[in-house]
Amino acid sequence: MNEKLISYRFDNVRVDLQTFKVWRGGEQLPIEPKAFETLVFLINHRGRLVEKNELLDAVWKDTFVTPNSLTRVIARLRRALGDDAKEAKYIETAPTRGYRFIAEVEVKNNEATEEARFVERGVTGERHIVQNGQPEEAAAPMMRKSALLFVALSLLFIASIFLWMARTQTEVVGVLKTTQLTTSPVMDIYPVFSPDGGAVAYCSMRDGRFEIFVRQLAPGSREIQITSDGTDNLQPAWSPDGKMIAFHSRKRGGVWTAPALGGVARQITDFGADPCYSPDGAWIVFQSVGPSDLSQTAFAALAPSTLWIVPSRGGEARPLTLKGSPRGGHGAPSWSPDGKRIVFVTYDIQKSELWSVSPDGKGLKLIRGGPPHIYDPVYSPDGKYIYASVGAKNFLLWRIRISPETGSPIGEPVEIINTGSALARHLTVAPGGKRIAYSSLSMDNNIGSVMVSPRTTEAAGEHMLLTQDTNRRKTSPSFSPDGKTIAYSVWRMGAGGEIWLMDADGRNQRQLTAEVAGLPNWLPGGGRVALVSKSESGLRLLTVDVGSGKQAMSSDQNFNFSLGKLSPDGAQFAFNSTQGGAMNIWAAPVAGGPAKQLTFDQELMGFPCWSRDGKFIAFEVKRGDDTHVAVIPSGGGEPVQLTNESGQSWPGGWSPDGDKIAFAGMRDGHWNIWWVSRGARRQRQITKLTKPNAYVRFPSWSPRGDQIVYEYAETTGNIWIMELK
Repeated sequence: MNEKLISYRFDNVRVDLQTFKVWRGGEQLPIEPKAFETLVFLINHRGRLVEKNELLDAVWKDTFVTPNSLTRVIARLRRALGDDAKEAKYIETAPTRGYRFIAEVEVKNNEATEEARFVERGVTGERHIVQNGQPEEAAAPMMRKSALLFVALSLLFIASIFLWMARTQTEVVGVLKTTQLTTSPVMDIYPVFSPDGGAVAYCSMRDGRFEIFVRQLAPGSREIQITSDGTDNLQPAWSPDGKMIAFHSRKRGGVWTAPALGGVARQITDFGADPCYSPDGAWIVFQSVGPSDLSQTAFAALAPSTLWIVPSRGGEARPLTLKGSPRGGHGAPSWSPDGKRIVFVTYDIQKSELWSVSPDGKGLKLIRGGPPHIYDPVYSPDGKYIYASVGAKNFLLWRIRISPETGSPIGEPVEIINTGSALARHLTVAPGGKRIAYSSLSMDNNIGSVMVSPRTTEAAGEHMLLTQDTNRRKTSPSFSPDGKTIAYSVWRMGAGGEIWLMDADGRNQRQLTAEVAGLPNWLPGGGRVALVSKSESGLRLLTVDVGSGKQAMSSDQNFNFSLGKLSPDGAQFAFNSTQGGAMNIWAAPVAGGPAKQLTFDQELMGFPCWSRDGKFIAFEVKRGDDTHVAVIPSGGGEPVQLTNESGQSWPGGWSPDGDKIAFAGMRDGHWNIWWVSRGARRQRQITKLTKPNAYVRFPSWSPRGDQIVYEYAETTGNIWIMELK
């Protein structure tokens, strides 16, 4: 909050930030403290949708309350302000999601501070300025001295500010307003401004498939549909002359181009995604691996994705970056306006980094390391800045100043806006640099469940949700050895990770840990849960007693692992490592000792899960744009690939008989729970989900054989335009 005494005004309402009071037409309104904080937060973020969990985190902070508390506060605010939920003048409701403050607001100096300078004197009706208790006439010499001193101090202060800015090169940038461009109930994403700034191309999911649309920004203009082939077309990129649009076809694969006014699409490459034209229009840079899902915080690409360049009219593509240099998957490329640099992001599960490279593949330069996670960098039209979304305690939009001579960053990133829980993705900057269009994405995330027959292992029920809390991400569910209890990770923006427990039917949900922790694994006997916890020196394994909550160090060594699994006997930990460039599986003894590399792939083998007897490890293997389920003996050996279908196959857990592996599978653009038999290689689809904006992850099979639980999420979003000061 500004240290100066300021107030907000809308209509005849004044919000006094000094006295924490709200006035309407001269009458003080009965506003309780939490309602006041809620109102001020909504005003500070006026014009954009504020998600419910963002409000809860901001107003109630570390206090656990249900969304009903927020609903009651909003209702009381509306009654006090004379607002109506159905015909809102001030606070607009986005059903199931949050609230938006829609009134025009004036920010003013607090009137009370001005009125305090005047005192009525005498009975003649004359008003005189009083200074330190003296009349105006007596105070005049003192006022002149004070004025001169004030001017001198002000000049000194201003000079120091300029000196500080010259040294730090830090710039301040703000947002005038944000405007919602599309109103899809499901998902509009990947906006890109036309070269003249008069239109925006984007992807819209209509009739269950993504197609490319172009919307003119002039009032009354019509919208044009560019593609209509039903192949989930994503990531449009406008050619500099405005005549063509390049895009990625999710179903057919590769990079394609189509006339910007509509017409026959032409394939440029048979692999890759996220195209971006060079400033002269002669080349297209793209990443070699397409997006696996469209979730809010999905990384652009994981290893072994690299950057490639191809002539925009078609021809032979050539690699721009090499696998493992820099480490991680390379994605989200954006060309500088002068054509001399290409900025991109590397992703390595636990972190992401911002890099740039010249079009000939030379001059690789690190711009910004992580954490936090960095998404979707893009140059400003004058090439002086890079804009990027970042995920820290909240989602932010950064601007990084870049040296035109060296391409290196100048000073620290400047925060443009805190977007709360709605991450601004897929940034695009209009000519002139004063408008940014982006996808505002939100995600509802819960633990899903489907019943299966223990005898046939076929589906015995429909997909259902065991949790209904949309404020947090819930992931990595794990059944206790007796199948009665589920441990799972809970992640809330700004609060880190927690481990929660619930009964197998979703009842009796309770918190087990309150520190940054994840990846719960049950130990033999079911009385303790092992988990991954962050410390100053790295990641470590802890155990927690389910009954008492008492924690103990499971190992005195610091591991450098990601997304690993504990063996059923609790003695080994299998994990991913990109040591050597490509991701492979390693295992380390919990009690101490050297780690052993189990797979030696040049593309990707990772995300291990142990069989119930500990003899095998199932994992994900990547081949081109597709991933498959494979198994290997837990001590190492020759991998055996079990699936070959086009799409994605991400294993999570084994059936009680040790033959079947449950996996999250994407087929024809839809994620569902599947299983594959290790012996017969037979597959079976268990759920029947059909939403392209939904995904499933980390399936866990109950030891009783009658249930599979998993992470389930739906992402929604629309296109917004932000106007900068």
